[in-house]
Parts: sequence; C-alpha cells; structure tokens
Amino acid sequence: MFFYSPNFLIFFLVLLLPYLWLRKQRLWLLAAANAIFYVAHPEGFLVLFLAAAVLTFVIVHLMTIPRWRWLFWVGIVLNVLNLAFFKYTLFVLDNLKLWTGFHFAAADSIAASIVLPLGISFYTFEFISYLIDVRRGHSQPTRSFLKFWVFVSMFPHLIAGPIMRGDELIPQLDKLSDKKITWDDIRYGVYLFIIGMIKKIIIADQLSPVVKEFFDKGSHLTGTESWMAAYTFSFYIYNDFSAYSDMAIGLGIMMGVRFADNFKSPYLSSNPSEFWRRWHITLSRWIRDYIYIGLGGNRKGPFRLYLNLMIAMLISGLWHGAMWTFVIWGGIHGLLQVIHRLSLGLNRFRWIAAVRESLVYRILAIFVFFNVVSWTWVFFHASSIDMALDMTWKMLHAHADNVVRHPTFPLVLLLFLVHVAEYLLRKHESSIGQVWRHVPFPLRSSAYLLITLTLIYYLQGGNYAFIYFQF
Repeated sequence: MFFYSPNFLIFFLVLLLPYLWLRKQRLWLLAAANAIFYVAHPEGFLVLFLAAAVLTFVIVHLMTIPRWRWLFWVGIVLNVLNLAFFKYTLFVLDNLKLWTGFHFAAADSIAASIVLPLGISFYTFEFISYLIDVRRGHSQPTRSFLKFWVFVSMFPHLIAGPIMRGDELIPQLDKLSDKKITWDDIRYGVYLFIIGMIKKIIIADQLSPVVKEFFDKGSHLTGTESWMAAYTFSFYIYNDFSAYSDMAIGLGIMMGVRFADNFKSPYLSSNPSEFWRRWHITLSRWIRDYIYIGLGGNRKGPFRLYLNLMIAMLISGLWHGAMWTFVIWGGIHGLLQVIHRLSLGLNRFRWIAAVRESLVYRILAIFVFFNVVSWTWVFFHASSIDMALDMTWKMLHAHADNVVRHPTFPLVLLLFLVHVAEYLLRKHESSIGQVWRHVPFPLRSSAYLLITLTLIYYLQGGNYAFIYFQF
C-alpha cells in the first residue's frame, strides 16, 4: 500500500478512529496495523521480520548478563548475515565468477529465488543500533516485546525510514496511552502529509519519465543532455525520498509519535559535511555514530580520520545497493569529505576564513557544490560504471551556454526555486501558519479544494513506487 493510494488512506482512517478513542489499546492496535501493512506488500516477509525481531530482543536481554555479553556479537553477525544474504548474494556470486571464472552450478537458481524483503535495510540498521546502544549503556532495553515490535515495525517509517533508535521512539511508546492527540497535531500531520504528496505526485512522479528518457539514451547522450539527466535526477530522488519522510513524519504526528527529521533542503549546502547533515540525516548519523566513530573517528590521528571517512562513505554507498556504481558513489562522497576536511586547514589564514563567512562566498559555494552533487548522482543512477564514466567525460566537455539554452534548463531552474521556497516555508512555517489562519475561510477552503483536485488529477497518471523501496 503506497501512502497516497486509496487503500492506504482507508487503512489509516480505519486505524486512526479507534486509535484516538482507545488510548490503552494503542500499542496493540499499532502492532496489528504494522503487521497488516507489511504483509499487504508482495515483498513483505513477515515471518523473517518477526524472527529477526524476536532473536534481537532475546539477545539484547541476555547480553546484559556478564557471562552472556559475547552474545552481542552473535546478534550483530546474524543481523548482518541476514541482510547480506538477501541483498548481496547475487553481487558476490557475480563478482566471483568475473574475477575467478568459477561458476557455481546452482548459482543461477539461488539468485533467481532470492527476493529482497521489504524494508530489510532499514530495520536491520535499527536492530544493530539497538544492540550497540544497549551495549554502550546509552539505552536501557525495554522488557516489553510489544513495545520493541512496535518500535521496529511502526508502519510509517518501516519501509524507507527515517531510521529510528530505541532511545528516541520507545520512551514515546511508554507514554503513548497517556498521550492526548490534539486537533493541532492532526492538522500539522495532515499538512506534512500533503507536502509529501505534492512532492511525490506532482514533482517526483512527473520527473520520473523525464529522467528515464535521458538515461535510456545511454551512450547517445551528449554532454549537455548528461547535465540535464543529472539535474533532473537530483530533484527527482530528493522529492521522491523526502516526500516519503514528510508523509511518514506527518502520519506519526497524527498518532502522537514524532519521528526524526530526515531532510533539510540539502541542495542549499555549501560543502560535503553540510550536505550530509541535510541529506538522509538519520542514515548519515547512523554511519557516523556506529561506523565512523566505531572505527575511531578523529581520535587516532589525521590518517585514520581520513581513512575512517572513506570507509564510512563506502559502506554508505554499498548499503544503497549491491552494485559497484553505488560503491563508487560512496567513495566519491568520501573523497569529497576528505578534501573538505583538508581545506579547513586554510581557515588559519584570517582573510580566507573571512571570505568563507561572506554571503557571496556561500552563494557561490552552494552553486558549485550543487553541480558537484548532481554529477555524483550519475554514478548512483547509471546502469553501469562505463555509462557513468562516459557521461562524466561528456559533462566535463559540455559548453555552459549549451546547457543554459537546453529546453529542459528552465525546468531545472524552476525546481531549484521550488527547493528554495520549500526551505523558506519550513523555516518560517509557524509564522506563515499564523498568517494563514487569518485568511478568510472561503479563500482557505478554495485553496484546500484546489490542492485536493490537483492531487486527484495527478493521481490518475502513472503509479510509481518510492525509489528507496528498492534499497
């Protein structure tokens, strides 16, 4: 059930009405709704999901006993192997065949039988973070499997995040039966949900065929077209993925739960570090806290700092998909992080630090870095390394005047302006909301009707799944 489908809207309303009324039964209602939502998707493997949840829950309690602390590593290994089997088996077999020439007789049948369970990348990371947080003493394990199950399976964030942590969500579940959900909560949740629908249906889904048309040309793409492909995919993936997060957060608020923010206008970033504080925030901090810091962070000297950055970003790339293009994409972002860290040493010169703090520099840095990020998306979306390298070569030799004159370029400018408008809306939404309440009711009603009719109109087009469902 996609969030914007009639089936889901009926499902959510059927859940929400008793949920608001029966406070003491909210956890049980959520537990059942999570299971129903998951099995409603063809790729939902509920038995596997439940087994992993039970196993992690048991291990996390046993490992608090001194003589059973070693079970922590069992929990980590089993969760990693579970993800690796479904997500990377075919990748490993293909590369073994490529590098060694050896081919398993049953490899093709094994690969054909493996289907990636829905949301496994996200819930595996939540299991692992829960194990690590308990071991580090950052979180106390809940004694209720019901709360643990609702934490990892809560349907708004289950399939594509935000990636939540136990100490963020379980304390909210502890107070859920006493939580009073107000009309302001419902209204704000609906507002975020509608923003997500607009970004998904009106922007992302309409960009999808444009992106496909460009990338389908493959080696026939010109340098200018390669830039248009990169630009349009940049806005497509942002609007598609952030739409899911907006809708998930909105649904959570309507149920009295607050999920972590996942996006903060990432294309207004002026450097790699800022970008990863704005893009897929919950994954970025997961990689930072459990990979980068786990490897030593910046505590073991400059060389280890840069090595740890590269390893963390390579793992981030591999997490996104079992293809070398994803690994290279992660490696490029790791290299960008290293270069940026090295460049910070120039701030010891006061005039450089002063220039970097100026508005003109920030605008130029945003412009340059947006183009760099757009280029990196080529490796993320290209069907092969050869295609990505071919597009890169052509992009390097494209003429700026041809790019600006391309018929798609005005669309790119419009999308960037919409991105800026979204930033301003979210930054000032409280003040804008107060002004909006003073607009005469007939005008507000007309605006709501127009938005509803527009969404209904665009819903009659193609049916596109969220892009991060495949990760």
